[in-house]
Order: sequence, then structure tokens, then C-alpha cells
Amino acid sequence: MKILFITDNFPPEVNAPATRTYEHCMAWKKHEDVDITILTCFPNFPHGKVYEGYSNRLYQTEMIEGIKVIRLWSYMTSNKGFTKRVLDYLSFAFMAFFSDCL
Repeated sequence: MKILFITDNFPPEVNAPATRTYEHCMAWKKHEDVDITILTCFPNFPHGKVYEGYSNRLYQTEMIEGIKVIRLWSYMTSNKGFTKRVLDYLSFAFMAFFSDCL
């Protein structure tokens, strides 16, 4: 079975959505023949600054504990202000929709 999970938060971010998604993936990985791909942006929550070791590139693939993680560029802003946060979410949605990794 193949699972594609689209989310804007994934470890190394440590907020609740990132942690829940990671825990779901670990539970799914216990089953044989499960191939999981996470489509996400570069870690930046809640301050809107890319975490050390990452850069907000167009596209990057990495493996985290047997999970394929595809990171896409997005507009980044701190978790303040409605308009900027909407732009953040829309840019990720746009990149996810038009990515060729699906």
C-alpha cells in the first residue's frame, strides 16, 4: 500500500501536527508493504525562519526513518498576522498541487 500524506508541518518541527503525523507514520510502518511519502515544506514553524541544516529550496527529498519526505518551497512567515499566514498556506498548496512528485 502507498500512502501520501500532505502536511505543512513535519519533524524536525515539534508542534502537535508534526508530532501526530510522525506518530501515524510510525504506526503505518509496522505493517508490511507500506510505502509512505510525506509532502511538506521546509521546517520553519512557528518563527517563519528555516531551521538550521535546511534551506528554502524549490525541492528536496530526504529519508527519515524509512519515510520518504519531499520538501517544497513555500513563502515563510512567523505565526503572526492573518494575511501573511494565508500566503504561507497558499504557497505551499500551490507548490504541492503543481509538484511533479505525485
